[in-house]
Amino acid sequence: MSETKEIALVEVESTTGKLVTNIDDLEKFVAEKLVEYTPENYKGDADAAKKDRATLNTSKKTVSAKRLEIIKRAFERFGIDSFESRCKKVEKDIDAAALALDAIVKTREEEEKAVKMSQIREFWAVQNFDLVPLEKVFDQRWLKKTVKNKEVFEEIEKKIAAIYAGIKTLETLGIDDEALAILKPFYLESLDIGRAAEQWQKIKQNRERLAREEAERAAREEAKAKREAQEELAREEIAAQKNAPAESLAAQAAGEKVNEDPVDTFTLTFTAPRSKLFALKQYMIDNGIKYEKM
Repeated sequence: MSETKEIALVEVESTTGKLVTNIDDLEKFVAEKLVEYTPENYKGDADAAKKDRATLNTSKKTVSAKRLEIIKRAFERFGIDSFESRCKKVEKDIDAAALALDAIVKTREEEEKAVKMSQIREFWAVQNFDLVPLEKVFDQRWLKKTVKNKEVFEEIEKKIAAIYAGIKTLETLGIDDEALAILKPFYLESLDIGRAAEQWQKIKQNRERLAREEAERAAREEAKAKREAQEELAREEIAAQKNAPAESLAAQAAGEKVNEDPVDTFTLTFTAPRSKLFALKQYMIDNGIKYEKM
């Protein structure tokens, strides 16, 4: 392959040309004329201002159109259009050649990255660390040629140490095992100890809400049970009062003494905390209420 030489565009010859226009006079005329169009000359006359604004816009378009016409003729006269298109063609050809070489360069770079990636995977494997996969902590910067393997391996060791430290932090926050079983996977997924701590706060708040709801529900159910028992007792008392006259007449007809407080037998099953059941049993003993064990 021949020695590479610089590709350069060189100006071989330049002929001095001169473009003569009335731009000097036009600049002076416009500067003097525009003084007539200052806002203070209209004193709020919107119609006149609107008319003169249209005149100025038309004048600008006329000057702009003539400028483009003069420049176009100058380009044609000096062959600038042809020169520009030929230069662009040369630049395009150079780009095409560079692109062809770029494919070779990129293939070589990808091969080097693959080799380096293999070395990184080998180093990761000997760390005996499987809490998260390599992809979880991988940094694309590691594959750059400017980043040495020594630097990459040191960063991997630091990341592993940081993960262990994060888990240890969770274990020192006084978190129970049930919550840790939730928070550790959450941390390993996010690798953000701050978010894990926030998650712990949410778990505590949810537990508190659930505990309050459970207590309130138990209180509602207890109140309902008491209300239903009280209503049932009231119905039984009403029924007993209704039956009392008939029982009294039957006793009188039989020549028996009327018992104002007859003895009844109820078969019930009590459900309550043990301390309350013992207190109920003691109350029955103290008040001469007989009971039989089932």
